[in-house]
Amino acid sequence: MSDTPLSILVLNASLKHGDTPSNTEEVTNMVLAHMHTHAFVEVKTVRLSDKNIPVGLSRDEGNGDEWPEIADDIEAADIVIFATPIWWGNRSSLMQRVIERMDAFDEEAHGGRAVLLNKVAGIVITGSEDGAQAVMAGLMEALSFMNFTLPPQCCTYWVGETGLDPKTDAERRRANPAVENMAKATAKNLINVAQLLKDHPLSI
Repeated sequence: MSDTPLSILVLNASLKHGDTPSNTEEVTNMVLAHMHTHAFVEVKTVRLSDKNIPVGLSRDEGNGDEWPEIADDIEAADIVIFATPIWWGNRSSLMQRVIERMDAFDEEAHGGRAVLLNKVAGIVITGSEDGAQAVMAGLMEALSFMNFTLPPQCCTYWVGETGLDPKTDAERRRANPAVENMAKATAKNLINVAQLLKDHPLSI
């Protein structure tokens, strides 16, 4: 392992607040646990539901806007994990707000989207029914366009079966080896590509 830590930022778009248990957080923590086995990492998690992130396209919308601090965290991170539940077939409204507010990187004079080059993006998705592939595709398109690097198998997801009680999702997920295997692969690929880009950064 390198003596220089990789900086990981988790943007958790669960609609739950504070310390309320979150399936999205639990699956993200599975990925993070495996990342710790591959490299020296420093992790910061932002639960977006507890932040004031108003509608807007500028970096700072004023009136207590907390997006500027999150934007600074994105710029400082080597790896950003975009973690979202599925609501009515789509990424959560909080994750959509993040995508919209990241548009400000496009407008900034100090490099715009180039500031996101050489940053690696990972994705975590949870839900009670189908939709993970569609949500993944939409996020990957936006993140790739913004200049994030998306490694192979950079997403870990779980969706419960249609018609079953969502309260039992976590129990069934923990018993499913496929989720654990995805978490291992996602962690390894994110770390490997982040280290590669540190040693051999891309340029525009």
